[in-house]
Amino acid sequence: MARLFGSEISLVILMVMLYLVVRTLLPLLAFVLAWWLLSRLIKARVARLPRVPLNLPEHSSSPRRKDRRIYARKLRRKPGLRTASRAATAPRSWHFASAVLSLMVLIATVIAVPDGARFQVMVGNLIGYAGTVVEVQVPVAAQSVVLQAWQPALAQLGRPTAMRYPIARTGGEHEAHAVVPVQVRLLGDRMQVAIARPVDAEMLRAELARLAGLPVEAIHVQQRDVAPWRESSWQPLPRL
Repeated sequence: MARLFGSEISLVILMVMLYLVVRTLLPLLAFVLAWWLLSRLIKARVARLPRVPLNLPEHSSSPRRKDRRIYARKLRRKPGLRTASRAATAPRSWHFASAVLSLMVLIATVIAVPDGARFQVMVGNLIGYAGTVVEVQVPVAAQSVVLQAWQPALAQLGRPTAMRYPIARTGGEHEAHAVVPVQVRLLGDRMQVAIARPVDAEMLRAELARLAGLPVEAIHVQQRDVAPWRESSWQPLPRL
């Protein structure tokens, strides 16, 4: 028992650390990626611009020191040269717009990152969790009726989850709450319901059979791992 409790604590700590890493690095990664893509776009646009002519006498002064250096270098190579050109550069407004857009991507990513509890639900949907799967074989036309009859019982079987983690900007802690929803999958004339918690199989079969008017033998219950995002056709239980 102590070993099981210790492993659960370790998993909780690992999940909190994973969430903090994702919450910190994902916005920064989005910012860097947006900046890189916009920089490539600016360089591609600048490459299409015509070269800028430099019509400067040898001793003339230009408002751009870089232009004077370019012309002087060309003049040393070709003393009779009286015209030169340089590659076009991007306007400062382009770089400013790029910085603003990258910052907006950063802010949007910070807002879009879910809280800790919802993140935990998403990870569970991806890697899977121990659950109870109910399966019944009914005609396709009757599946919606059966599901509606089961709704009162299934709606109470979502698994609450919570995560407490520190908030750097305030120095305090935040506790987020979410619910792992009941999942439904329709496979032809087979209807499956996944519950993210262990339940009493016999009591559940009897209750579902009573609600839908089905024989208890028609309802099968098994305990197995469920990964809704890796297995096809799973959908959260609709709210009626």
